[in-house]
Amino acid sequence: MQKRAFIQRLFAIALGCALIILVSCKSRQTDNTEELARRTSRPEAVMVKTVRLEPSTFYHEVISNGKAFSLRKAVVPFKVNGIIEELYVKNGQRVKAGQLLAVIEDFEYKTSLTSARQNLTKADINFRDDLLSKYMTADTNNLDPAKIRTSRIRSGLDDALIALERAEYNFNNTRIYSPLDGVIANLEATRLNPSQNYKSLCTVIANDVMYIEFPVMESEYGFITTGMPVGIIPFVDDSLLIQGKIVEINPQVDEGGMIRVRAELRNNGRLIDGMNVKVLIRKPEYNRLVIPKEALVIRQGKDVVFIRQDSLAIWKYVTIESENSSMVSVSEGLTPGDLVIVRGNTNLAHETKVKEE
Repeated sequence: MQKRAFIQRLFAIALGCALIILVSCKSRQTDNTEELARRTSRPEAVMVKTVRLEPSTFYHEVISNGKAFSLRKAVVPFKVNGIIEELYVKNGQRVKAGQLLAVIEDFEYKTSLTSARQNLTKADINFRDDLLSKYMTADTNNLDPAKIRTSRIRSGLDDALIALERAEYNFNNTRIYSPLDGVIANLEATRLNPSQNYKSLCTVIANDVMYIEFPVMESEYGFITTGMPVGIIPFVDDSLLIQGKIVEINPQVDEGGMIRVRAELRNNGRLIDGMNVKVLIRKPEYNRLVIPKEALVIRQGKDVVFIRQDSLAIWKYVTIESENSSMVSVSEGLTPGDLVIVRGNTNLAHETKVKEE
């Protein structure tokens, strides 16, 4: 019985030793595996894109919103009242100067003109009779001008001339012509309706030359000058850039601290009267160190640019001199020839391993 108990104790001790040895071997194997992984693992290089920094031109920018207006446009009025007998145009139609646009019914105006001509003939006869009866001559060459003027008044000749002029004016204005080459706009009148129902027939817009009105801030007054080139970008097509120049600067600041500026341009057919546009004014500064805005990152609350030196990204604090919508002018922190990282720089740290794309 004692022998069996001894064997059981010996077996338990052997089993315990075996378990200890097994756990020890697994732990050593795990440690060896982790060490091997650490030795064989190497951080992968971050792919970046660089540009070589060289002195170049930086453009100060003033960006504003404005409206385009045609330099030449004319409201075509109804100068006489009457029924619109004919209407030959529609909105958006291009017309030539002198082209017939509409006709007002002219019966009354035609008869008034005929009557005025007859009255003038009668008045002229009365004038001659007055000269003969009062001064015994119809020859005005040797008569006192005061006597001639008196006879003209007594005979009604002057009144008849004025009435004829008015009748001719009214009759002629039953035909409405375009005052200039352009496009018909704001046409509301319709055929067979009274002209007096409308403020005007239409507007003729010549949009070959246009001007842009836009505001700039008071602080930017010293930046702009007459004759300075500007770029005009329509809101409807931001890929289109039309060149113009500043022609007027209003020398007064309004209540909102803004100054009104006017630019002029040759229209390429893409702008229409009243269109909203973006105005871009650029003033060059030469021999500056200029980088894309994408190259600039913030680290510890400061402006930082990464440059590539061999296979490492080097962290550089920089001082920003000026910036526009896409570029930055750097006054301190970079030197010509630096390889500035412009892409892949978002998560870089100092001396991160990098590789050129």
